[in-house]
Amino acid sequence: GNSDEDQSSVVRKGKKDTRVNPMIQRTKKVERDAASSSENEDDKGDQKITVAYKSTRSAKPEGPEDMGATATYELDTERDKDAQAIFERSQKIQEELEGKDDDKIYRGINNYQKFIKPKDTIMGNASSGMVRKGPIRAPEHLRATVRWDYQPDICKDYKETGFCGFGDSCKFLHDRSDYKHGWQIERELEEGRYGANDDENYEVSSDEEDLPFKCFICRESFKNPIITKCRHYFCEACALQHYRKSKRCYVCNSQTNGVFNPAKG
Repeated sequence: GNSDEDQSSVVRKGKKDTRVNPMIQRTKKVERDAASSSENEDDKGDQKITVAYKSTRSAKPEGPEDMGATATYELDTERDKDAQAIFERSQKIQEELEGKDDDKIYRGINNYQKFIKPKDTIMGNASSGMVRKGPIRAPEHLRATVRWDYQPDICKDYKETGFCGFGDSCKFLHDRSDYKHGWQIERELEEGRYGANDDENYEVSSDEEDLPFKCFICRESFKNPIITKCRHYFCEACALQHYRKSKRCYVCNSQTNGVFNPAKG
């Protein structure tokens, strides 16, 4: 056979003259890296769009160097637009305009020339965050949210009376124990009375206090007991005898004004 006929020939499909139809939209086909002539490679190179990024030649990570530890809180008004900045600019303009004639220039609603300088008022020359009218500038790096929980979720009706109209469907806890709040314990610790006189704290005191065992003056049993304004008990004769010497109470030395009421036996 003929050698030319034996050799296989490569037939490439020529590109169709495709017109762009704006009504047809499709995703871009991935170009296959096929062996092609140098002319085709040049044509493809012209058609490709590449984006190159220049290296910073730095090993540091992107973003702030402190990993955002000192990032500012950007939810509030910008520092150059808040009430404090407006007030400070107004103060500076007032200093520049002091002693000058009116130049008929409008400088904004906050910057009218003032002829009386306010002192010792909220609109005085203090531009700190506290001595000023208007909203106070919030701190940038610290956002503190504090909740004082003075209301434990305990049913008040059930705690005080042992009965609740809602029954088992009450959304508050049915607990009749008398635990103290954290702030109550801390206050007692600060005052040095934590744990002291615990038994007395649970006693139910009556309005009518019982008579002491003996009279403070004669040290004997009461004869016609009387009570002073400071709620101390004496025999009637002892109290009157002491009153001749001193008008003050025998026990606490407070002024009695000669008022001795009969004690209810």
